[in-house]
Amino acid sequence: MGYELLYRKDLNALNAELFDDVSATAQVISGSLLEIGMDNMVRGNKAFINFPRAYLMNPSGVPLDKSQVVIEILENSGFDALLLASLRKWVSAGYKLALDDFVYEPKLLPFVELATYVKLDLQSLGRDCFMQQMDALKGFKVKIIAEKIETWEEFNFCEVLGADYYQGYFFERPEVISKKATKVSRMALLQLMAELLKADNLNVDELESIVSGDIGLVHKLLKFLNSPISGLAASVDSVRLAIVLVGVDHLKALTNLLLMSELVGDRHVLLESILLRAKHAELLSIRLGHDHNEKYFLAGMLSMMDSCVGISLPEVLKQLPLPKEFTNAIIERNGNVGNVLDIVEQFNKGHKVISSVPIDDLKSSYVDTLKWVDSFLSVI
Repeated sequence: MGYELLYRKDLNALNAELFDDVSATAQVISGSLLEIGMDNMVRGNKAFINFPRAYLMNPSGVPLDKSQVVIEILENSGFDALLLASLRKWVSAGYKLALDDFVYEPKLLPFVELATYVKLDLQSLGRDCFMQQMDALKGFKVKIIAEKIETWEEFNFCEVLGADYYQGYFFERPEVISKKATKVSRMALLQLMAELLKADNLNVDELESIVSGDIGLVHKLLKFLNSPISGLAASVDSVRLAIVLVGVDHLKALTNLLLMSELVGDRHVLLESILLRAKHAELLSIRLGHDHNEKYFLAGMLSMMDSCVGISLPEVLKQLPLPKEFTNAIIERNGNVGNVLDIVEQFNKGHKVISSVPIDDLKSSYVDTLKWVDSFLSVI
């Protein structure tokens, strides 16, 4: 009926070796969608893909064929009201959900009602608990997938109980599928994302220039256009036409997906430091009564972008379509934005802060920042 697509670091890896499940999922999706091809992997069947909570909270952020992909919600996703509201959006958009390694209890009833599949792990549950779970789920319109089936006896046991589908080593061992991927420049992705963030002032000429400058980006864009998800049958003879046909929303989603995939090596470690500076700058600007507080968050992020791309900060910012005064504020630390950035950086490094800003405001905003960052990272 379908295949589960899982991340592996290389051909010899026996398990996922995850350091960042967001990036792992990004690599699975980008590999199957833009490199190998989803149909080449699952041959018209369903593709079950594990989604971390951070992806689940963003129903419009992943360009996938809703008729083919089944989104797996892992047992550690945090089954709360926020997740439930987001999953309802996925279902409304036409996606099917599978609850993986699931153990039913009454408080989880709303999640079961949304799901199409429930996966019960025979090895983890044991036979007695497996029978109890099957009995508890009888009244719901869900298909039961018995997973981790390794022997004939286990298959027969689950079949007698009425499981709908089966997964496990008894049927087939996992197969590693790989293909050398075309690389995309991180700088090109950052430039593209910055341009796409202009919203009401998008410049197709600029988008065309950025995409055309990176062969890997052109390749992935054309692969996406050639995939069933795009729903397009038109021939494309220019990068500009490809961009117009893909559309802004899908281009944003693809860019975000590729950024997460390309930054896989050091992303999580860097992410914490970047978020600390960005959020502290935003919260401090609010306390100081400054306007346009979102600018301070963006400035905080961009001020550490050299760590991500490996070149000097002036060179990074020079290649992004940013207002000159905003770039100068980040590099030269002038104006309100530059002043807040300087204060936040000195405070975070433990240096003495020479400023008229009350130290209590600095400390309390930093504590609020830590809470926000901890909460954000806990879901990804």
